[in-house]
Amino acid sequence: MIRLVIIEDNDIVREGLSLLLAKEAGITIVATAENGASVMKKLELGILVDVMLIDWNMPGISGLELTKRVKSQMPDIKIIILTMHSKDEYRIQAFNAGASAYLLKDLEIEELAKIIREVYAKK
Repeated sequence: MIRLVIIEDNDIVREGLSLLLAKEAGITIVATAENGASVMKKLELGILVDVMLIDWNMPGISGLELTKRVKSQMPDIKIIILTMHSKDEYRIQAFNAGASAYLLKDLEIEELAKIIREVYAKK
């Protein structure tokens, strides 16, 4: 079972992703968070996570900064950036920070679930 955390500042997007991905076989939503600080607190409390789905633009700690922090403290957690920014410079920054995937928000939920599974499977 893939333990997934969704970090997205938009309530509708976060809850929508949570509801849709919870229906996918093999994926369990263990937490959602509206910002980087909130998820860092959950990690400090010992939540077990395999994959994080992180929005690029968030108040406070950006998705890029959150990726760097998580990967430096918990390198086994896989990071997927989910964003509306298609610029190559953002994609390069995300991968340099340790992200395993960089996806645009216009993809279908089935494709997102497939990529979550693929990212999880890569050791």
